[in-house]
Amino acid sequence: MFHGWKLVWALCVILFFTAGGGLYVFPVFIESLQQEFGWSITQISSSAALFAITMGLSSPLIGGLFARFGARATMLAGALLTVLVSLAYANLQSLWMLYVITGFSGLAVGATTILPAQTLVTSWFREYRGRAMGITMLGIGAGGFVLPPFNEMLIRLVGWRAAWLVAAAVMALVVVPLIAVFVRTWPSDIGLSVDGASQDDSAGTASSAHVKGLSVGLAVRTPTFWLLVGVFLLQLIGVSAMNFHFVPLSTQEIGFNLQQTAFYYGLTVGCSIVGRLLFGWLNDRTSPRLLLVLSFVLLALGPLLIEVLMLRLGLRDVRLLALYAACFGIGIGGNAVTMPVLVARCFGELHFSRVMGVLMSSFAVGIIVGIPGAGLIFDRTGSYEAALIACILGLCLAAIFVLLIQPDRHRAQFTADG
Repeated sequence: MFHGWKLVWALCVILFFTAGGGLYVFPVFIESLQQEFGWSITQISSSAALFAITMGLSSPLIGGLFARFGARATMLAGALLTVLVSLAYANLQSLWMLYVITGFSGLAVGATTILPAQTLVTSWFREYRGRAMGITMLGIGAGGFVLPPFNEMLIRLVGWRAAWLVAAAVMALVVVPLIAVFVRTWPSDIGLSVDGASQDDSAGTASSAHVKGLSVGLAVRTPTFWLLVGVFLLQLIGVSAMNFHFVPLSTQEIGFNLQQTAFYYGLTVGCSIVGRLLFGWLNDRTSPRLLLVLSFVLLALGPLLIEVLMLRLGLRDVRLLALYAACFGIGIGGNAVTMPVLVARCFGELHFSRVMGVLMSSFAVGIIVGIPGAGLIFDRTGSYEAALIACILGLCLAAIFVLLIQPDRHRAQFTADG
């Protein structure tokens, strides 16, 4: 078997724990933190702003570290930092500690999740990039489906502090060895070629010496880059707000219990499995730009359903959350797979980690606006309704920005040396 596919499945498992845990589990702990420390939703959600600052603003740094030291060294450092972060959460004592820990958590998650995985798939695959990206990102959906209800169960059985100790043990015993054994930056590092092509067939595609693209300096001068910045920004405002506040929205405003909410929260991310596999397959066959628009339409439908059915019409059947889970989850999955494919199409593979790192710095602004903003709206008004409407409008605007992108506009400027 081509090592690239072994890498893809290893990344799938790695993301199951690093992204499934790092991006989706924390909201399950909100109620425990409120009960033990008496913190407000605004105070807790503000910690996510620090998470966003370090994850987003460290993305250019992580992209540079990938280019200089390679994928394995960078990801191993991030995984070991995640172990320390999990141990620190287990010993949390004050609000300032929460802010410091979540800040380091953003750096750790950034070094072990989306940017590293997308960069590795882009480096190892071209013809099969869509399906490889879909399988890799499958780990995020699977982790998001399994880990929130699993941690909710752990919290009930052994307490929230012990749940963090379990996370630290899994990271040290599973994730660190997988990175050490399977992760390599380029196929040429172990004498292989992109997509597993033979050396005779790989003259234009085989290694870092043959791939082409725009440097960061050239990319940031293009209108395509700034359209993508807007897309990333609006996506993170809407998606981060909905993911982080789905649990308190469902329990404190709509009135469902935590166990029901945790299930549908996991189901939402679980539905992204369908989106990742479907959109991964489609990305090898059709325009990533149109697929990205479709993903944003599905994302906007999620909060629209909650706004209309539950807040406007007052329906309180918990099974209606399955409609939200299907639309928003498939939208998340499709978006996660298609975004890096479109970026690679626009700017090439050679400097993908650096370009994507700069683009992902807009994540910081998006999450800073989305998560604390939605929390502030709830604390001031007692309702998430205005936040839901803002999410819907922002996701629709992101779809319009994508339609304005011309993916192959700068291909003639690609060079082998950036």
